[in-house]
Amino acid sequence: MSSATLGQPTSHLIFDFFGTLVAYTPGHVHSEPYQQTHALLCAHGFPISYDSFIEQFNHVFMMLEQDAKQTSREFHMDAVGTAFFATAFGSTVTEPLLHAFVRCYIQEWSRTITILPGIHSLLTRLAQRYRLSIVSNTHYPDLIHTTLASMGCTELFSPIITSVEVGIRKPHPAIFATALERLAISADAALYIGDTFIDDYQGATAAQIACVLIDPADRYPDIPGRIHTIFDLEAHLL
Repeated sequence: MSSATLGQPTSHLIFDFFGTLVAYTPGHVHSEPYQQTHALLCAHGFPISYDSFIEQFNHVFMMLEQDAKQTSREFHMDAVGTAFFATAFGSTVTEPLLHAFVRCYIQEWSRTITILPGIHSLLTRLAQRYRLSIVSNTHYPDLIHTTLASMGCTELFSPIITSVEVGIRKPHPAIFATALERLAISADAALYIGDTFIDDYQGATAAQIACVLIDPADRYPDIPGRIHTIFDLEAHLL
């Protein structure tokens, strides 16, 4: 086994998900069109122009996001949907329509998720030497589970800990502490792998967990143990 810190044996690898195990386009509204989500609104008696839909959706999302950044409390996409209907239409929304609206949005948003060629083989090899788990920020946990299933990797990870289920997002150390508690290990038995400096590297190290930062653009040359891609991890662990 490799070492996490000062010769301590690493038995557990804890991964970030988005940007680490899969590629994706960051942001809640990116260049992908949301025509199906817009059409769903109109079909259910909520007429709104596409531009107004995007504007109002962006507005409520950013209000929730601002609060989350200040408090570290995570929010579910259902909260975005509820606030959107209240803001855009001055209306409450039925639970079936809310869930249909959120699912449609997530389906359109997730079109930019890309499964990395070779990732299944890499994770299978790592799972032969380490216990693998995930700690990830997300507003919609099912998306991680369905994507893992499409990767053929569901059985390789336990537990899968998400910010919205814990109620606290990275970089707050509480979410990392939850992972250690669920895994029943001390921090020096784990190594965290992520692709963001604040949420992943600073978050993990603040929780006393050693972190490998994926840094393809060499933005953080002073951080020891950086790798350029997830596929450099095996060599790093030798």
